[in-house]
Amino acid sequence: MRFLHLLSVTLVAVLLLSGCDEKEPTVNSIPVEVADVSNIHHPSAQHFTSGQPTQTQLQAFNELGVTKVINLRSHEEMASIDESTWAANLGMSYHHIPVAGGDDLTREKVAEFHRVMSANEGEKTLLHCASSNRVGALTALRAAWFQGASKEEALAKGREYGLRSLEPMVEKLLSE
Repeated sequence: MRFLHLLSVTLVAVLLLSGCDEKEPTVNSIPVEVADVSNIHHPSAQHFTSGQPTQTQLQAFNELGVTKVINLRSHEEMASIDESTWAANLGMSYHHIPVAGGDDLTREKVAEFHRVMSANEGEKTLLHCASSNRVGALTALRAAWFQGASKEEALAKGREYGLRSLEPMVEKLLSE
């Protein structure tokens, strides 16, 4: 009986330790360094999406290899946050595309988002707004309008990137 108990404990220990040497996070796994960022998602190897990061959290993203920040929060939301300076001090490129809400989901805003996203494909990028909902909305619209995705594919991609309450508006825009 004692032998079986010892064997069980050893087997559990081996199973628990076997995952400890993972070096590179996989898609959808959230590195512990940024796990406390609001609404964090890791939908692709190059992209993190989230709500507003703090200065310390932005530094943690930088230490994970993120080199570009795309901020979709409105000017009013950013009035007391100097994120562009934080990013510059870390050597990160910074792009601010203000999207105040559903009324800003225009072809012009999505085209600007597409240009910024396309300019440095393959770079590790943090895309954020207040909750990741606008990130998901622009990602879905970009997928359909600029990348040839079907409506269903675009909405699925948007959800992966944080689309929630703006989904009915995005669905309507994709139906026009």
